[in-house]
Amino acid sequence: MILIDAWLSLPLPALISILTAFYSAFAWVLVRLSFGARVGPWVRSFRGVVAPYFAAIVTIFSILTGFLANDVWDRNRRAAATVRAEGASLISLHALAAALGTPHVAIDRAIRVYAIAVVDMEWPRMQNGEASPEAEAAQDELLETVAQSDIAPGNAALDSFLLNTALRVRDARGERLALSSDFSENFKWTCVLLMAVMAQISLAAVQLDEAHAQIAAMVIFTASVILVIGLIAAHEGPFQPPLGIKPAPIATVLDVVPDS
Repeated sequence: MILIDAWLSLPLPALISILTAFYSAFAWVLVRLSFGARVGPWVRSFRGVVAPYFAAIVTIFSILTGFLANDVWDRNRRAAATVRAEGASLISLHALAAALGTPHVAIDRAIRVYAIAVVDMEWPRMQNGEASPEAEAAQDELLETVAQSDIAPGNAALDSFLLNTALRVRDARGERLALSSDFSENFKWTCVLLMAVMAQISLAAVQLDEAHAQIAAMVIFTASVILVIGLIAAHEGPFQPPLGIKPAPIATVLDVVPDS
């Protein structure tokens, strides 16, 4: 379990390299065992395993991979939606304050400070599932500024609506941070990785008649396994580079809200 966590936390090139090395080496071992001089004759004595046996193993592997991929894609989808909601709430907060026609320089300033703290300081830390103290302080300052501003005198409903918009920013940030530290269970990853090994073994078992046929089948299948598992692993962390979600929806706030 610890090894899987360490593997998934590696940079993408190292992650793919280890995945490729492991399954390629195991495929090579299976070919050597099947057609080597020492144990090859004994291994080939098991000839007769029919092809549907391999199909059954691959089907189980595909189902488990599908479950794992669904978890990863759903987490990334929710993370992207959360970032968009956070940016939209910041812009809405600025637009509402401006539409009321009263001074809102303090709110705009707090919005910009928050957006800068999130983009420049919190985003890099989220790669490790951590929050930024600067962004936390900027969030509290934004909420305090909105709560203390009497931007709509005599209209408690508008003041409450403005504060609720600011609170949506806080809620979106909380969900974003939760998703940044949320990963698929190690048990699911272990099952998928082990079933890929079992699929390689089953492929070798149905290709014991001729070495070239086994090598060709093993190369094609192993490359497919590396491609699929590598693609899922590369998206395991929603905010991990180089394929992680970018802070563009929040950075856009800096172009919309004037620097006053």
